[in-house]
Amino acid sequence: MPMTRLCLCLALFLLLPSVGQARVVEKIVALVGSDIILQSEVEDRAAPMMADIAAISNPSQRAARAAAVRRQILERMVDEQLLVQEAADLKISISSEEVDRSIEQIKKDYGLDEAQLREELRKQGMSLAAYRQNTKREILKYRVINIAVGSKVSVSDADVHSYYERHMQAANLQVRASHIFLAIPEGADAASAQEREEQAKKLLQRAQSGEDFARLAREYSEDPATRSEGGDLGWFGKDILPKPIEELVFSMKVDEVRGPVRADRGFHVIKLLGRRAQDPKPLAEVRDQIRGQLRQREMERQTKNFLSELRKKTLVDIRM
Repeated sequence: MPMTRLCLCLALFLLLPSVGQARVVEKIVALVGSDIILQSEVEDRAAPMMADIAAISNPSQRAARAAAVRRQILERMVDEQLLVQEAADLKISISSEEVDRSIEQIKKDYGLDEAQLREELRKQGMSLAAYRQNTKREILKYRVINIAVGSKVSVSDADVHSYYERHMQAANLQVRASHIFLAIPEGADAASAQEREEQAKKLLQRAQSGEDFARLAREYSEDPATRSEGGDLGWFGKDILPKPIEELVFSMKVDEVRGPVRADRGFHVIKLLGRRAQDPKPLAEVRDQIRGQLRQREMERQTKNFLSELRKKTLVDIRM
């Protein structure tokens, strides 16, 4: 099946129109083993975000933002394809009934009926069929990761107690912050990273000069989870964000804007919105919550390692 699809798409480049001139009708942007990812597939995935990007007035910034979004999506699609191939090796499949149950649960959680769900999808430029396919893919990814990684993750009572002693039994300080995130594409060279840092510095200067931070975040941030909320990260304690960001934000004064700080996949410009201290809850009340947080963090770390190993043993050729 994968080789058939590859051969078929490669053959598209050989098609001749009636006037006898060759034309490209599709573009392959990545090879993942014997599977391919097409430019049109990336564009379909990026479509819901492109409306916001189109509103950016500066052409160079608009183009850079669009390119970064497409690259992020492509990297995720590569990881997804690796997991799909792993699912095939593990003989994992997802039935239509499982997809139905998952969508019904989503409708229940958000209080939507069928018509309301279709309308929400329409607003995002997505059909119900595409949404079902996305849901199936997410279930498949979760199942592969749970089999390959979940069995390796364990959180002991000692781990929970240690976390409580270090982070919750003390002053239990929490902060609320907003950020503007500029991503560094996977595999970017030093010059590209420097360019992104310079863009972040310009945004920092604009925010420090008095421009509305939330508006800047909605226009320029590349974090889809917080962009529509003006970059608001909400209230959080220590050990939630990457260390470089945590160290910066807990040293800031309320309303101060600082950065850019590099962490994980890019640069962050941060504004501290608030600071508060709460009396800690008893360990018995928060034990399950702490255990879940620690497990989730370890799952994310192990999943990143797992995907890295899959990339090492699979031919991955990215052409975007």
